[in-house]
Amino acid sequence: MLAQDSPIIRLKKIVVYFKRILTLMTSFVYASNFRTKEFVRMSFDSRQSITRSTLIPATCLSLLMKITAILSDYDGTLCSTSNVKDISSNKIPVELDATLSEISKYIPVCVVSSKDFGFLCDKITFARIVSCIMGIETIVLKRRVCNESVHIKKDSDLLFDAHLITDIDSLTDNSILLTSLAKEISQNFKELAVDHKYTSKERILVGITIDYRHLEDWLSYKTKLEPFLYEMIQQTKSQLSSSVSKLYVETYCTHPFLDIYGIKCDKGSAFDSVLKLLDMDRSKNRIMYLGDSENDNAAFAKADVSIGVHSDERLRARLNCQYNVDFDRLSLFLRRLSHNNFEFSDKLID
Repeated sequence: MLAQDSPIIRLKKIVVYFKRILTLMTSFVYASNFRTKEFVRMSFDSRQSITRSTLIPATCLSLLMKITAILSDYDGTLCSTSNVKDISSNKIPVELDATLSEISKYIPVCVVSSKDFGFLCDKITFARIVSCIMGIETIVLKRRVCNESVHIKKDSDLLFDAHLITDIDSLTDNSILLTSLAKEISQNFKELAVDHKYTSKERILVGITIDYRHLEDWLSYKTKLEPFLYEMIQQTKSQLSSSVSKLYVETYCTHPFLDIYGIKCDKGSAFDSVLKLLDMDRSKNRIMYLGDSENDNAAFAKADVSIGVHSDERLRARLNCQYNVDFDRLSLFLRRLSHNNFEFSDKLID
């Protein structure tokens, strides 16, 4: 199912398709050298999907969209949002986990999450790199590299190599304010869950999430209580002038939670950090990104193929992605992609 495209996404698609056409025209000159009898041409409907016909070798088209790495959000994308009510089930479904593990033998699979490493570490055994807490900390996991063309920058003597986006002193200063906020919110709103997010080694508090999706009537909290919480946070910030410019609040249109971080961060920067550590030439690689909320839009904008995943019918996030897939069909889509030698086509989503 195709997503409703924003003007920026439409422009990005047009540029990509023009590049494809130029490459295909060049490739057509050499069509007689192909043994395959299957030919395709590109034809565009109002949403610019790709359909097959009889002009240009399919091999030419497939080479243009071969996915060489998959980056994905965790909560709400690989694990259903509704599963947070049951901690024991707040993991990736067995079938999806097996699919990702199999894919990771051939191309890098990495996670870009707002969660910390303590939460993620035992749930993402397939991941090559995990960017935690919206990119504040990015960790290279010690994995066997199956694809020799991908060189991981890591310290082989460590279980993992952690990279912070700023100095420890800055994070430590703001952790005091975050601790104070978390305590105040927990005392005044006992029905809300406050998730603390720490760095993996220094155990510095660098983020908190005010979460109420476990409540049956969380929509009323979204419309009535959240604005009050936001105002309270702003007032607390203004009382400590040294931290005003650093503390960062992330809000969502429909998701029932609120994030507060000790420094400005976003998944676009996290996306860049992961690719840098993978040491992949951006001009020669095609990256797929999977996400489910507004905080994934910055990463969607950087991906060659961006796919929004929908795991909760109550949520209507404003996603700037090229395609949509339902959570219960994500594993099927990824298996199709793998069986197709990671050559992406929108037909794999249907």
